[in-house]
Amino acid sequence: MVHLASHADFKALLRCEGAEGHFAYVAPPFNFNAPGVAKYPPEVTGHFLLNSLCRRIGWNSLSGRRLLDFGCGVRFARAIVNLAINIDLYAGIDANREAISWLQSEIRDPRFRFEHLDMLNLKYQANGSSSVDEGALERLALADFDAACMFSVITHQRPKDSGLIFSMLYRCVKRGGGLYFTAHIDETVHDYVERDPSQPCRLSIYHPDFLIDLVRKSGWVVERTYLPSPFQQAAFVCRKPPID
Repeated sequence: MVHLASHADFKALLRCEGAEGHFAYVAPPFNFNAPGVAKYPPEVTGHFLLNSLCRRIGWNSLSGRRLLDFGCGVRFARAIVNLAINIDLYAGIDANREAISWLQSEIRDPRFRFEHLDMLNLKYQANGSSSVDEGALERLALADFDAACMFSVITHQRPKDSGLIFSMLYRCVKRGGGLYFTAHIDETVHDYVERDPSQPCRLSIYHPDFLIDLVRKSGWVVERTYLPSPFQQAAFVCRKPPID
């Protein structure tokens, strides 16, 4: 026989914790990932890559961190919101004005900030501005980040634009902070090539030593490199020197 707890027993056991907190969910109508990645839910690949970034850059988690994501798309914002990942600030920069407008409109969480950058790119923004300079992000008051990251961004950049982006991000990250980015590398090419010359910036290939030189010219110290792994190309971990 099942004995039901008495009213007094229930009251003795009852604990009032207040509301569970606000439930948040976003479903951006965009997916910019390659077909082999896009077949998985964005939250799954986003969570996997954020964990990889943390581990490789030397963080236990994103908790208390300020992360600047250049070429952000929508995947990481979706993962952070829908999986309730703890972070101090996530700032996303992208050339896709429509996606940024959607994120600005739909995500009202103060831990997030999104900005459109009208920067020329022969693949993604052929009508973009060619006058973007090293201070473009700094003028948007994007500063004092613990790290900046780029996934599949340098993959679509000419060397002069890659160098400009490295310099822009250098100004936004605090002393001792990090840079994590991925790129397509090939030790058989001379410096840099476009895999398909008829479609510039569709697939930009770099010799790893040439790419490391570009990074160093922007002030970064390259600490480690990684071969391609699930959902990401070859990866580079860099550090902004703690002092000049």
